[in-house]
Amino acid sequence: MEKNVAFRIKNSKPFYFADLIVYLCVAVIIITAFIAVSLGGESATATGFSVLYDNKVAAEYRFSDGKFTVKAGYEIYFAIEENGVYFYPDGENNGHYNLIVFDKENKRAKITESTCAGHDCEAQSVSDSGGFIYCAPHKLKIIPAGLSDPVSG
Repeated sequence: MEKNVAFRIKNSKPFYFADLIVYLCVAVIIITAFIAVSLGGESATATGFSVLYDNKVAAEYRFSDGKFTVKAGYEIYFAIEENGVYFYPDGENNGHYNLIVFDKENKRAKITESTCAGHDCEAQSVSDSGGFIYCAPHKLKIIPAGLSDPVSG
């Protein structure tokens, strides 16, 4: 290598002014996008919960009045009790059920008891801002009502 080339490499700057301008512009764009997403995200909350059986809305719970309403044709699947709402997947009380508890104050729903294998649905909860409960053996799903994307909120 010639002395002149080695001297130029040794004395060259790691960054030139134009490079710094490009890096600064990229940083400003990233920070602006982060702030816009953080402040402009959907902040909607649900109006209640929809209870689906076999992917069809069978009942609804409204936060406004705390009322649980069963849709026509699905009356045999639900029993409203003092401790919650019993869901009977076979349409009769033959020992298979899920006990759904709605918390109006905190706007949450949870299954506190179930007879399905594994009891996975008891480990799940749903709130007014998103999420869902799914009990595959009983074909039961509970989602927030009124959100565009109930899973992420």
